[in-house]
Amino acid sequence: MPFIYDAALDQLVRERLQNDKRTAGLTLDVSCADGSICLTGRVDTEQQRDAVLFLVEGLTGVRSIEDKIIVKQY
Repeated sequence: MPFIYDAALDQLVRERLQNDKRTAGLTLDVSCADGSICLTGRVDTEQQRDAVLFLVEGLTGVRSIEDKIIVKQY
């Protein structure tokens, strides 16, 4: 049962990020295990990173977030 729940939560996270104008188009990897979300990838600004975390934190069922998002340094 946890696998089904994790797959649904994983899909929900991906859809939420794709449907928000602040995060649509970002290339991020999302994985979920027992309600723990791991986010990896690169973003251009700290504001994009903050938006991603805000959107994921607000989802029911998310127990924790492992933030491996890298903000590009110019």
